[in-house]
Amino acid sequence: MIGEEIVMNKTLWTSITAIICVAIISMAISSGFESIKTAKIEVASAAADEAMLNAEGGLGGGGLSVGGGLSMEDEPSDSTDGGATDGGATDGGATDGGATDGGATDGGATDGGAADGEASGPKKPTSVQGVLDLYNNSINEVISAKAGYTKKRTTTINSLDGGALLKISIVVDMVNDFLGSGTTEYKNEKGKAEYLSKASLTKNDLSAVDIQEADGLWVITMSLKPGQSQASASASSDSTPIQRSGLYVGKGDKKAFDYKSSENIYTAINSAAKAESAKETVTTTSITAKIDPATNKLVELTVKWDWNVQLTNVSYSIANVKSAKGTATSTVVLNNIQW
Repeated sequence: MIGEEIVMNKTLWTSITAIICVAIISMAISSGFESIKTAKIEVASAAADEAMLNAEGGLGGGGLSVGGGLSMEDEPSDSTDGGATDGGATDGGATDGGATDGGATDGGATDGGAADGEASGPKKPTSVQGVLDLYNNSINEVISAKAGYTKKRTTTINSLDGGALLKISIVVDMVNDFLGSGTTEYKNEKGKAEYLSKASLTKNDLSAVDIQEADGLWVITMSLKPGQSQASASASSDSTPIQRSGLYVGKGDKKAFDYKSSENIYTAINSAAKAESAKETVTTTSITAKIDPATNKLVELTVKWDWNVQLTNVSYSIANVKSAKGTATSTVVLNNIQW
């Protein structure tokens, strides 16, 4: 009797143990499936983010070309909001021509050096936004500090097609004049702020960005997306990123403007001749900015862009054409900065 009870108890215990093992295995399998499902969701989410980045940031979905080991993630919490405020740099940037208590923006050292536990010396930006902050703030500090500088702009007209209008010498001279053909040099005296406009580039303006160190300077290189501007008697528009690069821009007819939009060209033409509309396309823009790592101040800026203009129903005196067009390349070099 006792033997039979022992056998029954043993059998019962074995059954219970088996049930527990099956339950544990089932839980493990279920957990494994959940982990696999979660991993798949995370991978799908990452792929979706990448696709969205390529769609939003690239040309034709090609994506933003990022060099120098830069991350698309923002810098740590000391990052600025993407550029300088009106009249000067944001927190962490310089104001009144000198560094604030925070020192440099992202990509520059704070309090003249690195944080505790980090290597001493300036800190190069590690993100695209950090590079943009550094670039925008360096341009805007030249303006707010009213630094002196020399700026040279060269425009080469590659082609002109204006039919009978271009047989009139005065028209040719007028076209060369409002397109800014040739080389013009401007000297901004220290204490003035005449030949730059506020820089406010964003990630959406870029097709490529990189930052390297060379000869003791940080060298930022960027390519901007193409854009277009249009103007007529009823309206004007401008989608070009170059207008936010820091080049001298504005409304109306002013020879000193570096980038001349369709509105500028339309105004200039209609002050001496007549055109129904103007459309300009900036096809490529490359920017190189050299910055002093110790101060985050601009040392030299070079901007080069290719552009073309199309005019409709142009007339001057007794000559008129249904359309006229031209292509050109412009380069601006700003250097010899005096703080």
